[in-house]
Amino acid sequence: MSTIEVSRREQAAWSTREHVRRMAVSAFGAIEAIEPVEGFHGLSRPVLDEPLAGVQAGRLVAEVATGALREWALRARGAGRTWDEVGAALDLRAEPGGTSRAEAAWEWLVEHRPPAPSPRTGAPSSAVWTCTTCAARVRDTGPFASHPDDRETGHHDYCPRRVAALEAWRTEGGTDA
Repeated sequence: MSTIEVSRREQAAWSTREHVRRMAVSAFGAIEAIEPVEGFHGLSRPVLDEPLAGVQAGRLVAEVATGALREWALRARGAGRTWDEVGAALDLRAEPGGTSRAEAAWEWLVEHRPPAPSPRTGAPSSAVWTCTTCAARVRDTGPFASHPDDRETGHHDYCPRRVAALEAWRTEGGTDA
């Protein structure tokens, strides 16, 4: 496969993302717009006017996919496949001295206990997004810290969103050191 070619799995993932966006429009009332892709002249992508409609559509797709996953696993069992084979298809691993791959598949699909994510190493988790107020790339570490600058870094100093968050923090009793 060349660097331009895309695997069937990647094509399916792309199609699913498009489906989520279309569902946000048809089921949750979002309006689709086109925005330029930063750093690429003449390249654009479809976006939603209301990102929360995309969240709702994504959640619905995840719930439906979870049901389909269970259904297909049970069909595989009906066709004579073992729980270990189902676990292999799910890309599960046996835990040394613990749960077998077959048991992990059962727990996930029948008992609704998905496997725990792999242990984290290194820096704490974060997400990066573009602030629509100041157009800066922001690293978001979640709602856990008190000070807004400890939760989100990267806003421009003058960003009205950042300024409002700082003012709200001060009003709620925070103080600058």
